[in-house]
Amino acid sequence: MPSSTTPMTADFFKAIKLDEIDNSFQQELLDNCGIDLNTCLECGKCSGGCSNTHIFDITARQVVKLIKMGEVDSLLKMDSLWTCVSCQLCVDRCPASIDIPRIMDYLREVAYKNQIPATREQVLVFHELMLGHIEKGGRVEEGFLAMEFNLKTGDYFKDVFDPGMKMFFKGKVNPFTPKMKKRDETRRIFKMTSLRKG
Repeated sequence: MPSSTTPMTADFFKAIKLDEIDNSFQQELLDNCGIDLNTCLECGKCSGGCSNTHIFDITARQVVKLIKMGEVDSLLKMDSLWTCVSCQLCVDRCPASIDIPRIMDYLREVAYKNQIPATREQVLVFHELMLGHIEKGGRVEEGFLAMEFNLKTGDYFKDVFDPGMKMFFKGKVNPFTPKMKKRDETRRIFKMTSLRKG
């Protein structure tokens, strides 16, 4: 469903001349993520199988189309980048195995680097906290992540008792997650990508 911030008008996918298309980002995806969008058949199975299409302002198929049209600046302002949950259903259904979640993740980092704000502030808070956990410890400590998120957003008791405590007593959330070995390797990867701030 289109959002109020980025309405999908009838002429959104306008007619353009092939020699006017900027393919630099498509090449960047190939170089940095190993994803070749030229293998896309435009069959739409990615969009048809997506569990979040009902809250997206642009479908997975349209994401690929915009990149191939060189309309990356428009794409970086879309809400869908931040609402993709990386469930991998689109990848499973794609006959070319195009990794849409990886594209979305890369687009999020490009938007973050260029200080293009997420349309939902809480989503950006979660994004920063989660990647911070991975960068420091190599994995996400779910209990601490939830507490930090609640503190940052001012909703201090959100999900603490239900389902928080229920999950804790069932062993689904461990507040003392074992530290990952070779954490320096994770930090090195973050440093090499150079997409994070600082």
